[in-house]
Formats: sequence, C-alpha cells, structure tokens
Amino acid sequence: MNINNFYLDNDDLRFHMEQMVDWTSIVELREDIGSENCPYENIEEAVEIYIDMLNDPVGELAANRIAPRAAEIDEEGCSFENGVVTLPAAMVKNLDDLKDAQLTGITLPTQYGGLNFPVTFYTAATEIISRADAALMNFFGLQGIGETIAKFASDEVKDEYLLGFCSGELTGAMVLTEPDAGSDLAAIQTRATLNPDTEEWTIRGTKRFITNGCGDVLLVLARSEDPKRFGGGRGLSLFLVEKSEVVQIRRIEEKMGIHGSPTCEIYFNDAKGILIGQRGRGLTRYVSWLMNAARLAVAAQALGICEAAFREAKKYADEREQFGKKIKEFPAVAEMLVDMKVSAEAVRSLVYATSQVIDLQEGAEAKMDSIQEGDPRLNDLKEKAREYERLAEALTPLSKYYAAEICNKVANDALQVHGGNGYMKDYPIERLYRDARITNIYEGTSQIQIDWAMSRILRGNLNGALAKFSEQTYADEGLNTLASEVKKARDLLSESIEYVNNKKDTDYRNLTARRVIDMAIDVYVSYLLLNQAEKLDRKKSVAKKFIRDMAPRVEMNSKYVMSGDKTAMEDFEAIVSD
Repeated sequence: MNINNFYLDNDDLRFHMEQMVDWTSIVELREDIGSENCPYENIEEAVEIYIDMLNDPVGELAANRIAPRAAEIDEEGCSFENGVVTLPAAMVKNLDDLKDAQLTGITLPTQYGGLNFPVTFYTAATEIISRADAALMNFFGLQGIGETIAKFASDEVKDEYLLGFCSGELTGAMVLTEPDAGSDLAAIQTRATLNPDTEEWTIRGTKRFITNGCGDVLLVLARSEDPKRFGGGRGLSLFLVEKSEVVQIRRIEEKMGIHGSPTCEIYFNDAKGILIGQRGRGLTRYVSWLMNAARLAVAAQALGICEAAFREAKKYADEREQFGKKIKEFPAVAEMLVDMKVSAEAVRSLVYATSQVIDLQEGAEAKMDSIQEGDPRLNDLKEKAREYERLAEALTPLSKYYAAEICNKVANDALQVHGGNGYMKDYPIERLYRDARITNIYEGTSQIQIDWAMSRILRGNLNGALAKFSEQTYADEGLNTLASEVKKARDLLSESIEYVNNKKDTDYRNLTARRVIDMAIDVYVSYLLLNQAEKLDRKKSVAKKFIRDMAPRVEMNSKYVMSGDKTAMEDFEAIVSD
C-alpha cells in the first residue's frame, strides 16, 4: 500500500518512536506532570501528542508539499545581487508551511510560544524533513540558534528574540568559520571591541561558509580579549548580531549540492553585537553546546538522505529488468540493497540512542534547577546528569561521523544500482548523491568527529553503557549466540583501547583513531540491535546480518591497532612525494 506520509510509511522510524524510545523517563524529567503549568494531564497524553505531530503535520507536510518541490528548488537555487540573497520561490513556500504548522520553535520554551518538545522528537522531525529535501533542513535545523539564546542569553535578550523564533518570523545562523579558521576555531580573527563609554560591542571581520548567513539573527564567534593575554579559544566570546546594512553579504557559494540553502561570505563592518553569556566562554562553553546540537541535526539530516537514497534504489531495482529478470534478483544487487537497509537501520539506532541520552541529560539538569538544596533527590540527579553528559559527549560525535559516512556510502551504492541512469538528472538519486556529500564535511569533518570521540572513548565514556549491555540475557537463544559474538568484539575493543593508552604515543593514537572509533560503533550498535530484536522478530534478521558482518571487521581493526605499525607516517615522504 502506498502511504503518502513520510512518518507512516517508515516502519523502522515508527518502531523507534513507538516502541524503543523511553518517553516515560524523558517526559518525567522534562515536564512537571500534575502541576498547573504543565500542558499535559499525564505522560501518555504527552507521548500521544508527540507521535500525532510526527504523523501530521510533519509526515504529511514532508510527503505532500516539501518532497514534490525538492527538484525545482535544486534546479533554481539561490540567487545573489547587490548584496541581497533571494531564495527559490518553492523554498519560501516550504518555510511558510513550516511556520503555519507551528514547527519553528519545537524545543523552545512554551512561554515564548514554543512547543518545549524533546530533542528526540526534533531529531525525528529533522530526519523526515531531510528525506523530503535536505536543503530545507538547513533552515529547519537551525532552531539551535533559538535554543542557544534560551539557554545562555539574558532574560532581556530572550524576551526580545525568542517570540520571533517561535513564530517563524525570525531566522538565524551560526557564524563561526573564517577564511583562515575552519576546523581550528581557536584561530578566529574577527574582533569584538567594547566601547567603554556606551558599553556596546562592535564586530569587525570576515566570515565564510555561513549557512543561511542572510538570516535575521546571527550568533557570531569573535575575539573579545587581548590575544597576548588570552590566546586561542580563551579569548573568544559569542555575540548576537542583527541583520543590518553593516552586515554585508559579499557573495554566496556555488555549491555541489543543497542548492536551496544559501552559503554566505559575510563582512561585519563594526556591526553592533550583544554579548551572550560571559566573556571568554564563547568557544569553550556556548559554541561547544551549539555545535553538539548542530552535529546531531546533521546526523539526522544524513539519516534522512540515506533513507531517501535507499528507497530510490529499491524502487529502481524493483522495476528495472535486465537479462529477463528484475535486477534485484541478481545476488550482487540484492546484497547491496540488504547492506543499504541494514546500514540505515544501524544509523537510526545510534542517532536515536544519542538523542535520548541528550534528552535525559538536559532533563536531569533542568530538574536539578527546580529542586532546592538539601532535597534528597538532588545528589541522585547530579550523578545521573553527569553520567548522561559523559555518554552524550561520546555518542554525539560518533553519531555525526557514522551517519554521514553511511549516508555517503548508501547514496553512492544507490546511484550504482541505477547504473547510467543514476548519473542523469532524470532520477532523484543524482540530487541525493550531491546533497549527501556535504554531511561528512560541515559542522565538523569526519576526521574532527573521530578525534573528538577518540578522546572520550580512551577516557572510558562508553564503559558504563557497554557494561550494562553485556550483562543482558535474551529469551531467544539465537540472540544469546549473537550476543556472545558481540562480547568477543567488545573484548577486542577493550584490548585495543588499553594498547593505545599504554603506548602513550600521540601520533599513533591519531593514526589508529578511525579504526578504534569504527570498532566502538560496531559494538555499540550491535547491542542496540539485539535489544530491538527482543521486541520485533524482523529485527532478528537485521541484528544477525549486522553482527555477522561486524565480527570480522572488528577483528581486522583490532589486529591493525595492536600491530604498532606506523608505515603511513614513517614512509609518508617515500610514498607520497614525487
């Protein structure tokens, strides 16, 4: 049956939202059920509303309005003339539809007109929107700008701007990257100068590769402190800058993909800035939080593209005939389709495991703020919040890295299934392939995610969760057999981590980081799939395929990590130089 709804037609997403997500724990921490300020009578009502909204408006809107406009938006792209950016007409319609559906303040407080929904809901909505049009996610996914203001700005700033974000009247941008400061944000040179007489800040400098840099409200990372006294990241602060004549868009980039989203170069010519939070904590506190939110959003975007690409491949393989039979009947193509589907479900498992941990962390922190000192619940909440924070610090870069890499592989394989037709603009896979390519570049390249995650894994941030997983037993003996394979893989991961830690060689740590990270993801996702297989018989096949493929991968990676081999570095000049 053909269901024209991007939530209802996605059985795996529904399985996660309706059976796997621990909504009870999330809602208990997030909402004060029973109080007059709580909009829900009980937890069940809250969850019912979340699911209903994923169905309609999110799923309906994505399938019936956003997806049909995607090709037109990609073809038209954004235009730039005399400093003014113009969006494709169909993209403007999409933004109006999101505004009318009240989907522009999903996680923002209700007092400003937001929905105060969990991160997990927002992540699912982002996946659905991205499946319809990845470029639209680059507007929809910027709700983190409003979240940052809600979390760190003064009440005066919140009152002035959050109503506009919630209503959709205001759009935002995260303004970090500079021509000479990409991944290395501590090298930022844009200056923020404080006028001692007026106590007002002005911002001067150039920013590059800014998604939606033509937005109304920009969060700008700038150097506010004397670099001789406070060098690197310590001298950076975060500022809110409004769109104005002294915020000059110099050009928009001609990009490979996501054509409906403008990527801008901006010059700030002494633009007025409002300090967000404390001086000197722009990078270490506020942007770090904002970037983590952005990384999860890109993981969801990658998952949406991945889902769309798989569906295009499956549809084509179902219809295309060669040598007297459908191409899906050829083992080589059948294996590609199975691998794509299992990979997509593996990514979805990790992404929603991550979003739940973030919800639990933020919920515990919010609940702590509402409890007075001396309350016996406070220490328990503090311990839980720290546990969730440590886990989220590892899972967030793992999710972004894994989702983006799998997205690129699935898009590549999906195009391959199409053969020569996939290379032509006649089929959607050509656009999806181009859109996928950015996901392992922006908001931190895969190499940056690996480095970030590696430091957390070497510190043991995953140990507690993996220990709990390994203690589980299953009613199905087949699952217990698979679990024993995962246990062997976990032991190899532990030995590899111990080897790298004991070696105390930074270069070797960096050289082997990708393999350690791949092992950690393989083990963690295996446990997630085993848990799902207890609730749904079909997932037993998914878990079996993933784990049987995982075991030799982990063994190979562990052998490399514990080999001590540094040929790539020691013989670099001999191999690479002419």
